[in-house]
Amino acid sequence: MMLNAMCNKTARSGFNLFSMSFMSVFCATYFFVGVANAKTLSLVPYENPPELRSRQGYVLVKLNVGGTAPSIEFGKLFTSGNKYLGERQKARVRKGSQYNVSLKGKPEGFYLMVVPPGLYQITQIKAPYYNLPYKFDTANRRTWRFRVEEGRTSYIGNLFIGKQRKSNTIEVYLKNRIASEINEIQESMGSLFELYPLASGAGVQDEFLQSWLSPLEINQ
Repeated sequence: MMLNAMCNKTARSGFNLFSMSFMSVFCATYFFVGVANAKTLSLVPYENPPELRSRQGYVLVKLNVGGTAPSIEFGKLFTSGNKYLGERQKARVRKGSQYNVSLKGKPEGFYLMVVPPGLYQITQIKAPYYNLPYKFDTANRRTWRFRVEEGRTSYIGNLFIGKQRKSNTIEVYLKNRIASEINEIQESMGSLFELYPLASGAGVQDEFLQSWLSPLEINQ
C-alpha cells in the first residue's frame, strides 16, 4: 500500500531530535496500538525522592516540556540476560511492564521516578494541541531507550517538548549529555548520590561513560 510505504519512509527518517509533522503523527496513529493496562507512574521533584525498595532504581530526568497535557509511554524490554540490545536486535516490550507518565504542569527541572532495573524503551510521545491529538511512535528508535540500575540513580537525559508550535509541527527530543551536565546534576542532587550513586541511563552501550562513572581503584 502507498500508505505503508509513506509511513515506513517517515519512520526511517527520524532521529532523537526532530519535528513531528502531520504525516509522522498520522503514521504513529495508524501503526500504534495503545498500551492496554499500562501502569501510571508519577515524576516527583528531586528534593522529595520517593522510597526506593529492593530490586528498584531511580530514573533521573531533566524536563523542559510545554503544551496542554504532554505525556510519555514506555516499557521494559526483553534483553535475554544482556544489559543492552545489539544494533540489529528488535526491541520487544515485556507484557505487564508498560508505563504511562503525565508531564502536565511540570516546571523545568530535575525529576525522579522509581522502576525495576532493566532496559526500557519510550514507545510514544503524546503532546495534544487543543483538539488535535498529537502522538508520535518512538518504539523503534534506539535514541529513545534508557537503562536503569538497581540501587542507583540512572540519568536518562534532558526531555524536551516544545511549547511553541505550529498547527502541524512540534519539536521533541531526548538528549543524554551527562558528561557536560555532571556538575549541575551533582550540585542539584546533593546527598542523594551518597546513598544511590549516579549511573548513566543511556539505552545503548557506551563503554567510555561506564568507565568514567565507575569508582576509581587506587593501588597503594
